[in-house]
Amino acid sequence: MRPVRPRLTRRAALGGAAAVTLASCGGSDPPPTDGPEAGSGAAMLGSLAAFEHAAAAAWGAIGERLRGDARGYARTIRAREERHAERISALIRELGGEPPEGRPPEDYAAQFPLMRNEDEALRFASDLEEQLVRAHLDALQTLPREDQRRAVAEIAAEEAEDLATVYASSGEPAAQLPFVTGSQ
Repeated sequence: MRPVRPRLTRRAALGGAAAVTLASCGGSDPPPTDGPEAGSGAAMLGSLAAFEHAAAAAWGAIGERLRGDARGYARTIRAREERHAERISALIRELGGEPPEGRPPEDYAAQFPLMRNEDEALRFASDLEEQLVRAHLDALQTLPREDQRRAVAEIAAEEAEDLATVYASSGEPAAQLPFVTGSQ
């Protein structure tokens, strides 16, 4: 008969990690009394706002590589990303939080892929918009308030429009796959 080893559960591991973290922070400090409440959605919204700031900077860089109508679309999408960041930031402020501020575009540039031509810029734009759509849709599962979910869903729909614009600018169909309305 083999000895039974205690199993380390996810809950136990997280609890242990939390205890170590709290112990290292000086457990005698009182919890903060201002700012948004835990579980308010402020942290998720902060992540989305930061992503929108980075996306606006990315669209500035993408636009530099595009020509004609595509360059105009890039300017329009960049302005829309900036509006998204501000809309999400307003939700954070309503919760009593301080939203992340955007950085200068050159601070983001090192994170962008090399874009030597229009095709590479459009490929990056496609990847960026797919990630934005996914991030906003994922956030819908965790945001606790209806007004937060509504705003983020509306932004996700606009990001999907931007993705369709990128596809069309690349000479591809605006919708890559047929829309599925049910199962057989």
